[in-house]
Amino acid sequence: MGGPWKQRHTVSNCDYDDTLPGPDVGTMVPNIDSEFHINLACAQTFSEIYEYTSATMCTRVIIRDNLAIAGHTLMRKIVWAMMLQQPRPAIGKLPTVNTPKRENMINTIAAGTCGSTGLARRHLYTTTRARSMSRVHLQDELLESPDRVSVQTRYAEVPYALPPERFQDPEPLPSSYRYEDKEYILESSYGAQPNNDGQAAGSPFEDKVGLGQPTENPLFANIVAPPESTSESKYPVKIYIHGGFLQFGSPHGLKGQAQYVSAERSEVWVNIGYRLSAFGFLACDEPRVAGNFAFKDQWLALLWVRDNIEQFGGDPSNIQITGLSAGAHSVHQLLHHASHLPEGENAPFQSAVLQSNAILTVPKTPRELRPQFQALCHALGLESSSPDILTTLRDSSRLPASKITHVIETDALGVEYGTFRGCLDDSWLPTTPDPMIWQRSGDFARALKAKGVRSIVVGDLTEEWYLYSIAHPVRTVRDVRHNAYRYYPAEVVERLLGMYRALPDDAPEDEVKRLFGELMSDGQVHLPVRLLARDLMAAGFPVVRYEIRWTPEQLRPFGMFSLL
Repeated sequence: MGGPWKQRHTVSNCDYDDTLPGPDVGTMVPNIDSEFHINLACAQTFSEIYEYTSATMCTRVIIRDNLAIAGHTLMRKIVWAMMLQQPRPAIGKLPTVNTPKRENMINTIAAGTCGSTGLARRHLYTTTRARSMSRVHLQDELLESPDRVSVQTRYAEVPYALPPERFQDPEPLPSSYRYEDKEYILESSYGAQPNNDGQAAGSPFEDKVGLGQPTENPLFANIVAPPESTSESKYPVKIYIHGGFLQFGSPHGLKGQAQYVSAERSEVWVNIGYRLSAFGFLACDEPRVAGNFAFKDQWLALLWVRDNIEQFGGDPSNIQITGLSAGAHSVHQLLHHASHLPEGENAPFQSAVLQSNAILTVPKTPRELRPQFQALCHALGLESSSPDILTTLRDSSRLPASKITHVIETDALGVEYGTFRGCLDDSWLPTTPDPMIWQRSGDFARALKAKGVRSIVVGDLTEEWYLYSIAHPVRTVRDVRHNAYRYYPAEVVERLLGMYRALPDDAPEDEVKRLFGELMSDGQVHLPVRLLARDLMAAGFPVVRYEIRWTPEQLRPFGMFSLL
């Protein structure tokens, strides 16, 4: 990661001049073949889009006249119909099947593993156990538990990996693993995480959404299938990765809507949990902490779904991964990981949807993250140079998770060190070539095709800035700079700031928030989404690019539907 490379690949790179960020970045798009403006109020919307997009490899779809979530939903329909080259989804229709009694509906999983084989390259996440493990068995109690749920198709908190060791790679379920004899219907836990310091400051996560207690083992999946699904149903599978800046969130958030969407669209939905904040992303070179634990969690979840979802009515050859915000960033990471799989091994999914996020620049290295590691140790009252520092950090009896989250949420580390994200490390992605050079060269897209990935959808909202303006407490121009350091190296932050209108030190708070919102939304969403679409299209990869520009008044905050 030398200086010349950084100069060549920061957002100010002149080679990217068609998408340079700035005050009007929301209007700038790569040179995409066609635009198709959609009016969602039109009864023929879906058929029109299907007919239009079937005839072109790449189109920019501009969503008008509906709210953001509906727009994202529409894009999911498009990718199934167009990019996977399958018939249009039979929305609202269920197959006619002879459904056996629920306790016999999903037999004990006897076919399928919960991990992958042949992960041999050093830069791929793998373990000996992952290569050698056998089949996983779901006991009768797990399979019967949906009898006690009104829709009879939901399984909550199904483990996809062993309980993780703190700050260590996840381990797949071994062949001897047996699911606990209990009802899998309760949302009893969520990943340990600091309180959100911006959008929900002062509101503990469990108090806001009632999702149980924090745990360092959020490696579970929530699965929702159509009511009459069997192991022969072969429904399309959607794996959803939740957002939250990689610091907050839970897979439980979509549980209510997923029950109804699954039945309406004849799809199997899977929401996966993963480790967050420091638990998912702490990294350092000395002492060695590999980082990227959360992305490795997600990868194990994809392998588990591929190898077991057929028993829940899903089609393992028709899996789409999708994520919103940080979930979209995760999808981009997973795509890069899949592009480096060994010869002969396919990706555990066939399509991907990135909703409002992507990778902009190469992550920091463990060496660059050493100051953050030291800051965490200092905030915890520990000496980072101690020979047993990792043993101490990993000992939950001596250092409870609540103490770690407390020093993060109170900014005891310093503002710039309070956000933990992915790093550039060979244990997850190769460092040579770096991910962005690999993507821009076209090898990324060609490798994805070779690994069985058929299509990618990427998109954003024009008003992304508002979410980012309240992401962190920002009141002064100084706050803008220090909070931007959470996400980017210092030189990238300075280049970004140089592209926007400078504010005086005494600028009003609303102007400061707007500046921070535009800076972060351009860097986190608008620019990387455009670069990804452009790089894929340049390599001839099937991609849909969409943009959502408007929300009906009645669906806005305090509108008539806010009371529902």
